[in-house]
Amino acid sequence: MFRIAQLARTTAARSTRSYSSGLYNKTEYEASKEYAKTAVETWRKISLFVAIPACAIFGYVATKDEFEHIHHMEHDPPKFVGYPYLHVRRSKFPYGDGKHTPFWNPLSNPDPEE
Repeated sequence: MFRIAQLARTTAARSTRSYSSGLYNKTEYEASKEYAKTAVETWRKISLFVAIPACAIFGYVATKDEFEHIHHMEHDPPKFVGYPYLHVRRSKFPYGDGKHTPFWNPLSNPDPEE
């Protein structure tokens, strides 16, 4: 009988949840709150003064390069090579004129019928 009571007490003690916040005292808790405030402020400054300007600069560079590429494609379009396995159509597409996919672009995808 004693063994059963001891087993029940041990099981009850193990089933209670211990929280990590119970390990801190008031000063450690206040110090961690202060550290969290400084960490948040640091990442806010990094986001505002590093990440956003970097995205703007790289976006400008990528857009400028893309416009140069489009300008080059307008003046020197790619030559179409009609390989037999290209543009095999067993049935028409259910949209548009039935010959082109929805992603077909006349500037970058040459038309074999032209």
